[in-house]
Amino acid sequence: MKNILPAVAVMLLALSVNAQQRTQMYDTIPMEIVQDKFIFTAHIDGKPVRLILDTGGQNIIVSDSVERFGVEFVRSQTIADVNDARIQTYVGKVRNFKIGNFWGWGTKEVTVVPNNPFFRELGVAGTVGGDMFREACLTIDRRGKRFMISYPYRPSGIARSSGTAMDMGGTYHAEVPVQIGGQTVNVLFDTGASGFLSLGNTDYERLKSGLELQHSGHGMLYVGAAGIEGAVVDSIYKVNIPQITLPGGKILENVGALAGNHPATIAGQQMFDLGTVMLDYPRGLFYFFPHDEGTTDVSSRTRVWNVRILPMVEDGQGLFRVVATIGEAGVEVGERVWAINGTVLADEKLSESVVNALLSEGDTAMITVGEHERREVEIKKI
Repeated sequence: MKNILPAVAVMLLALSVNAQQRTQMYDTIPMEIVQDKFIFTAHIDGKPVRLILDTGGQNIIVSDSVERFGVEFVRSQTIADVNDARIQTYVGKVRNFKIGNFWGWGTKEVTVVPNNPFFRELGVAGTVGGDMFREACLTIDRRGKRFMISYPYRPSGIARSSGTAMDMGGTYHAEVPVQIGGQTVNVLFDTGASGFLSLGNTDYERLKSGLELQHSGHGMLYVGAAGIEGAVVDSIYKVNIPQITLPGGKILENVGALAGNHPATIAGQQMFDLGTVMLDYPRGLFYFFPHDEGTTDVSSRTRVWNVRILPMVEDGQGLFRVVATIGEAGVEVGERVWAINGTVLADEKLSESVVNALLSEGDTAMITVGEHERREVEIKKI
């Protein structure tokens, strides 16, 4: 991949170059991976701004950053998050939006959403979606912690015939056909989603006869932009998919996936760890360059915890609760969690990152749960 997608020199050219000046341009943007989110630094009107690269999302600014970045009101609108929860918000306009050394817009519309504690915890002001790159090729190298912008063409050596047509709709979300259980499923490749693969409810119903149901559960599978209040609490299933064939022919075996009551089938962050992904937005083409040739068994990397714990605020008090269980968990959705592996959560920051850090090692953990009578329960990866 280093020969195909080099870390290239950049040119300080505006996006508004005319046809005679359309010199091939490349840029490489470094990014951090924090809580399964790609975070990078851009500039709005000359001011640095940390943003999440979210190929399944929109261009978003949170409301507490509006004044700093001079966001101007354009119109009101309603948007839907991953759970199809509706959010009343508005479209704003920012000036001189620039990513890297040459890619940018004189003015750009962004969606202004209510303040989000998760964004604040990550130190970001919003997200950038595929719409920002509609005229460019975007290459995402998770292992290299970078993404590359190529304009107006793909990097040399990559044939158009090697790409797979992707359905972008009007939102520039990359949905591509993937062979799952012998059937074709349109999968959203979403850098904003955690985990490996989750099946939307319609696809799950269509595929389930060919899948191995491992565990059933209940709770929140995704918390979207509407927050916990807008999350769907419903049945969750952990299944094993014997084989998946990705665009380009890469075969995965024993794929652990979650299924729940949400509309889209989503490939998340862990899928991007298997190879470099290129999204040729102008020509509507998707490329997947696997890091390893041949068939890959992903059973070990697609295991999930059988209990999900999230922070929340109730009556002004910060606490942690169980928000989902899968299989025989020994706890109930809604129970308060007091400690993880002996660490008292009341002494920790009210943050999902605290939970992730305490569960980062090992395949089992001890949690203290209950309201009045507390008890110790072992949770595990399944």
